[in-house]
Amino acid sequence: MVLTNFGLAYVPQAVVLLVEEDLGDTKTVFFQNVVAEALKTDKRIYFISTKYSTEDVLGQLRFFGLKDENMDGLTVVGNFTDPLTLLDICYKRKKLCDLFNRDNIPLHNISELDIFIIDSFSSLFLHEDLQNLTEALQSLISISRETDTTFLLAADMGILSERSERITRSMVDGIIQFRNEYLSGKISRYINIPKMKGTLPMNKMMAYNITNQGIMVDTRERVG
Repeated sequence: MVLTNFGLAYVPQAVVLLVEEDLGDTKTVFFQNVVAEALKTDKRIYFISTKYSTEDVLGQLRFFGLKDENMDGLTVVGNFTDPLTLLDICYKRKKLCDLFNRDNIPLHNISELDIFIIDSFSSLFLHEDLQNLTEALQSLISISRETDTTFLLAADMGILSERSERITRSMVDGIIQFRNEYLSGKISRYINIPKMKGTLPMNKMMAYNITNQGIMVDTRERVG
């Protein structure tokens, strides 16, 4: 996975990873990186977007350089706003329920997938109680182990309650944070990976830039 570019020697599979950001769409660019790289190795990907339509997501990927003939392993569900549907997936474990088929999108068994992206996971639980959130997370964790599926969950920091955010971070297998610093009219961007299953926590954040190639890590600069 693209995480090896962030300085990780080992990237675990069949895990649930939380991708956090203070504000912005860097995590969406990160997911585009993941999709582009995964499709090159014939991975099967399910991409749920709560912010964009299916065509918008596909258009962004085309802008990223992917062509339609290279996206056979990708299924996109746009304008997804119903947490009950996600909970239904979790409770039924390996089955994607029929509510996904409102746009005649092909359904798959989760066991047939390699990567499952939810952008953004946190927005689905704005008005859900903590029990629903924790049950959904626990189900995704269990499914990841049973099916060898990697889940990537996007979250905007500060959207959920502080307690919900802390519990989410404690439950997931890994955390990737995109952080911005503003000084003298300049934006400095850093990647922080405070937690990753099977690896020691990184001691320093990594500087990065966003280009038309995606997220490019600047290996010359480190901050403590």
